[in-house]
Amino acid sequence: MESLISIIIPTFNRAHLIGETLDSVIAQTYTNWECIVVDDGSNDYTCELLRFYSKKDSRIQYYQRPKDRPKGANACRNFGFELSKGEYIHWFDSDDLMTRDNLQEKVSYLTNNEQVDFCISKAVKFEGNGRERKFIYSNLNLTVESSLYEDYITGKISILNVTPLWRRKIFESDELYDETLYQYQDLDLYSRIIFKNNRMGIINKELIYIRRFNESISTKNGDFDLKINSFLKVKGRILNRTPNNYVIVEYILKEVLWAMRWNLAKKDYSKAAQCLDLVLAYKSKLSPEVQLKLLRVVRFFKIFKFLKRGETRFKSLLKI
Repeated sequence: MESLISIIIPTFNRAHLIGETLDSVIAQTYTNWECIVVDDGSNDYTCELLRFYSKKDSRIQYYQRPKDRPKGANACRNFGFELSKGEYIHWFDSDDLMTRDNLQEKVSYLTNNEQVDFCISKAVKFEGNGRERKFIYSNLNLTVESSLYEDYITGKISILNVTPLWRRKIFESDELYDETLYQYQDLDLYSRIIFKNNRMGIINKELIYIRRFNESISTKNGDFDLKINSFLKVKGRILNRTPNNYVIVEYILKEVLWAMRWNLAKKDYSKAAQCLDLVLAYKSKLSPEVQLKLLRVVRFFKIFKFLKRGETRFKSLLKI
């Protein structure tokens, strides 16, 4: 008997896209799966469409997010996990696509490598619809250069929310999505897991198609929309986890300074100051040379704030 795979998909107003996603699931060569779609309160025709798909294929289940759970994809994913029965878990998004052999390749890998608790594959970004895809990006070969955790945090290896297949036991110890986060939830969850468990397998094949330029919690009218509280919470957790890893600390602090400059350009000095405060809290973990650069950043931040100027042309003065 083939092991059951639970595919868990949150959705919100994606009726124009989720049909293609579900078609790619139905087309899988591996057939023992359940697909749990949890609606975050859509007001388009998602309900009608999902009722159609659940009647078309009984392996597709459609639920509404319970009203006592906070709005957002994280609560939908966690609720879907609570309903799931699979030995394996595949988180997925309502606008992305699977190749026909995505599940088969991954479950075969985990079956043949019992020491591995999850595996990832390469992904391709695309524009257009599922039949007329314009490919614009593909992962290079996935390799781990030093430690998996350090490589993941510093972006040397990409583990996207939708690429891994996980053994269910990974999530049985309350390791689920933080429902208070509105961004960077996959980084938060996966960094927590990988820090404790680095038994990952790599399939260097393109098994996932990721749709580009869709409206999401991270985009608003085509522009990136940074949720600073979620951003700083996740980055702070990473820093707290490995405060003495200089490589990780410097990498994260540079990201936080990027967020500071981003908010400064918008003249949102309060949010920019929040970013700078987090960086200064880890000043002692930096080398003396970098600490001097940080003092320069503080000085010029105060100047820009006093002059009520947004940072645009002088980025070099606000970097370490």
